[in-house]
Amino acid sequence: MNSEELENRLNQMGLLVDKLKEWAHSRPEKPFMYYGEEDRTLSYGEFNRLANCVANNLRSMGASKGDRVSLFLKNPLVTTLAMYGIWKIGAVFCPINFLYQGRLLSYQINDTKPKLLITENGREPVLNRIQPEIEDLPVVIHRPKPGEHDYSRDKSGQKLDGAFKQTSFDELLQGDRTDPDVELHYWDTANIVYTSGTTGPPKGVVQSYRWLQNYCYYGVKLLHPDDVVYCDLPLYHVGGAFALVGRAAWRGCSVAVWDRFSPSDFWNRVQKSGASYCLLLDVMMPRLLQAEPTSEDRYNTPR
Repeated sequence: MNSEELENRLNQMGLLVDKLKEWAHSRPEKPFMYYGEEDRTLSYGEFNRLANCVANNLRSMGASKGDRVSLFLKNPLVTTLAMYGIWKIGAVFCPINFLYQGRLLSYQINDTKPKLLITENGREPVLNRIQPEIEDLPVVIHRPKPGEHDYSRDKSGQKLDGAFKQTSFDELLQGDRTDPDVELHYWDTANIVYTSGTTGPPKGVVQSYRWLQNYCYYGVKLLHPDDVVYCDLPLYHVGGAFALVGRAAWRGCSVAVWDRFSPSDFWNRVQKSGASYCLLLDVMMPRLLQAEPTSEDRYNTPR
């Protein structure tokens, strides 16, 4: 394939953010995201409407095209809703490793200079400790309810420092569900994803929608709309956010997500979700291979 042919094929694919809306209109009842931790499924239509709510509420908070919005949370359902809400208004998705604290965390926030920060209950003490080191920042916080898997009675009482202007993530899921219809182009910035910082301070890698398109292109070609993509990778990294969740949305697949990798529950999750497509990092495979072989091993859905 020459460069002109590749360019034509990329143009035919459209933008990743627009594909969600396309499937929501053409196949609204098709399951998009299965959140295994809650045994909850959202269709393309429902997910798109919620992402529109997030987008419109972020815009009412002052975020607009080109503004950076940082995410410091683990919950992949909340992360994906926020990611699409951010893209829908042309803002920039800036995920932060949810294990960061102290100077690593304050450095990335100060370097990104976000319009606002989206986080979750349990991370208040970490943010409070760095509050004197960062500028005043509006914070949207996801607070799990009793009965939800990530609810903790001990953590539910934790509060953010009064210097943070706070909004509940639940408020972002209410209100206007129409698409913001912000005009986007291939060269617009979609994300800033930071390197691991092994040779110095982490560096923010600026990624356009064209970069996203190129990154996802060949993986999308491996998928069929009937596939179920399995994802237990963190969404602060390109592997979870784009190679799995992004590609699934682009192809019109379903994606099954969990908060973290579990070698003991991996195959149960695959069976429960009917996953047909997985991405395994090198450190994951030895842990799966440590399990005792059984006669049932060959009967699984991944292809």
